[in-house]
Amino acid sequence: MAQDPADRSGDINFADLDVAIAHWHVRAWGGAEYLVTKLAKALDVESVYTLGAPEPDDPNPYGDVGFEDVTGVLDYPRIRRIQRLADRVFEYSQWEDVDWRKLGDPDVLVTSGATTRAVITPDDTLHVNYCHSPPRWFYDLYHDRKGGLTGALARPLLRHLRTRDASLDPRVDHYFVNSPIIKRRLWKYYKRDAEILYPPVDIESYRNDGDDGFYLHLGRLDHEKGIEAVVDAFRDSEHELVLAGGRGDAYSSVRDAIENADNIDYRGFVSEEEKYDLLARCQAVVFNGRSEDFGIVPIEANASGKPVLTRDEGFPGIYVEDGKNGFLHDGTPKGIQETIERFGSQHILNSSDGVERFDVGAFRDRCRGQIVKWYAAFTVGTTPDDYP
Repeated sequence: MAQDPADRSGDINFADLDVAIAHWHVRAWGGAEYLVTKLAKALDVESVYTLGAPEPDDPNPYGDVGFEDVTGVLDYPRIRRIQRLADRVFEYSQWEDVDWRKLGDPDVLVTSGATTRAVITPDDTLHVNYCHSPPRWFYDLYHDRKGGLTGALARPLLRHLRTRDASLDPRVDHYFVNSPIIKRRLWKYYKRDAEILYPPVDIESYRNDGDDGFYLHLGRLDHEKGIEAVVDAFRDSEHELVLAGGRGDAYSSVRDAIENADNIDYRGFVSEEEKYDLLARCQAVVFNGRSEDFGIVPIEANASGKPVLTRDEGFPGIYVEDGKNGFLHDGTPKGIQETIERFGSQHILNSSDGVERFDVGAFRDRCRGQIVKWYAAFTVGTTPDDYP
C-alpha cells in the first residue's frame, strides 16, 4: 500500500534532490532577476539557465549566481539568436525545444517567468513555476495597451500569443506566486491554485541612520511605476526628492522636468550599498506602481524603519496599513501631495513591525519545504515500496 504523500515528505532530504532553475532572459537587472538570484541561493543552485547571456554589461548586483545560455543545446543556434529579436514571438518555442536530458535531467526544474513554462520536461522531472504574473499585456492590461494604430495592428498577434500562453499551463505541476494578488490573477486566467512565496528581503542588511529630510523613490522611470505623477507632485513643492533607478520608458518631457527641478535629484541605477544608504537616510519612501504584483520597495522601506507613501492598489495597497507603516494615496499628483501633508502632520510608530515574514531565512525554509512536499506526492507509486 502506498504511503500518504504527507508521510513520505519527511523521508525526503532536500539535499538529495537535483534541482535546476530556468529564467526566461536577462534584459535588465530588475525585480525578476533579484528573485531568481535569491531563489538560486535558497536552493543551492550555482547557475541559472537562460535564453541568451545577460544583456547588461554590469555584473549581477544581487549576488554571485551565474547564468548559462541554453542556446547551445538548440538546433540552428544562429537562427535562434536572430529569432529572439522578436521577443516573445519565438521565446515560447525556444524553451519548448530545450532537451533537459542534455542539461542533467534534474529531479526538479523551477522555472521563472511566463515563457519558460513552455518547457517539456522528462516525465520524472517535477516542474515548478515561480509566477511573477500571467503576462499582463495578454490579460489584465490588455485593454490599456490595445489603443492606437500600433495596438490595433498588434491585436491578432496578441490573441495568438495569449492562446499559446494559456495552452502551456498543463506543463506546470505546481506554482509559486509572489503575492495574494498574483494568486488571484493566476486563478482568474489559468484556473490554477498556487502557494504564496514572498520574494525575500535580507532584513539584516537594512538600517536606520535617521532622517536627512529627503523623500526617496526607488525604481525605474517607468509609466507603470507612475513616475509622471511622482515628478509632478514634487517639482513645484518645497520637498526634496531623490530618484534612484534606471531610465525606463518615461517620456522625454518627464526627464526634462526632472532635470529642470532644483529639488529633484536623479541618481540613476545605484549599487546595493548606495540603495541601503539612501533608505537609511531618507525620511520616507514614495511608491506609485500601478497594481504592483508584489513591490519589494515598500518592504525595503519598512525594513529600514522608514514609512512608505504608496498607491492604494496591488499588493502594496494590502501590505501598508494606513497610518501604521505608511500612508495610502490614489496615485495622482494631488493624492501624493495630500499624503505628504498627512505624513508631515502625523507620527508613525513601529514601521518595521512585521517585516520578518519576508526575511531570507523564511523564504528559504518555505521554498525548500514546499518543494519536498510536492516532490513526495509526485513520486508516489514510482518506488519499490509503493508497488502492490
